[in-house]
Amino acid sequence: MLVAPYDAILLDLDGVLYRWPEPIPGAADAVVTLREAGKGLAFVTNNASRTPDEVAERLSSVGVRAEPGEVVTSALAAASAVAERGVRSAFVVGEGGLIAALEDRGVRVVDGSARDVGAVVVGFDRGVTYDKLKDASVLVASGVPLIASNADASFPAPDGEAWPGAGALIAAIETTTGAKAEVIGKPEPPLLELALEVAGGGRALVVGDRLDTDIAGAARLGWDSALVLTGVARREDVETAPWKPTFVVERLGDLV
Repeated sequence: MLVAPYDAILLDLDGVLYRWPEPIPGAADAVVTLREAGKGLAFVTNNASRTPDEVAERLSSVGVRAEPGEVVTSALAAASAVAERGVRSAFVVGEGGLIAALEDRGVRVVDGSARDVGAVVVGFDRGVTYDKLKDASVLVASGVPLIASNADASFPAPDGEAWPGAGALIAAIETTTGAKAEVIGKPEPPLLELALEVAGGGRALVVGDRLDTDIAGAARLGWDSALVLTGVARREDVETAPWKPTFVVERLGDLV
């Protein structure tokens, strides 16, 4: 079992456990085996649009048992970063998962007319409007910090389509203002550090399908990683990538 030396297994979702809406064969059984082996688990996603309960329900629909408390989203990590700085109000470009995470940490979500805004927080937002991007840009230009749940340029949509992701929205604000967003999600450390805490600590193995987020994030922290070939990356991509996974496997089940 390749995972034997590790205490905590940090699992990416799309491309590792499912390719929505289809489960990846053997992934659910692999999760069961990890639990039986006593591994701490965290289900980690850069997508800030859903709450942990919603993510757990989605995993359940593809046969993977996950408790909401095991789910770690970039929304949770961003909300923690904002709250720990004493920010009490934020203007949000994002969906329900990000708004709920901020409110759960005592951060009031306000509109663009608010006089006292502690941060502009940006995530994936399918309902984004020009006015919302305008208000965010005006606030950032006035000196309000810009925080991004993640900087994924695209969102993996059904049928293999790529839709504009949080990174595309951040780029609009950065281009308008000249400011640079502080990114919380993978490959930056905060999300993975929170995930390891949720999984119970110890020696971590990051499992993902993307070299630029999952594997790069593990490398930045000096952690081991496993690239599965059921998602975005291909074996030949590893040769030219600046970030090298510890393991390359066809699918999650090969780790157990």
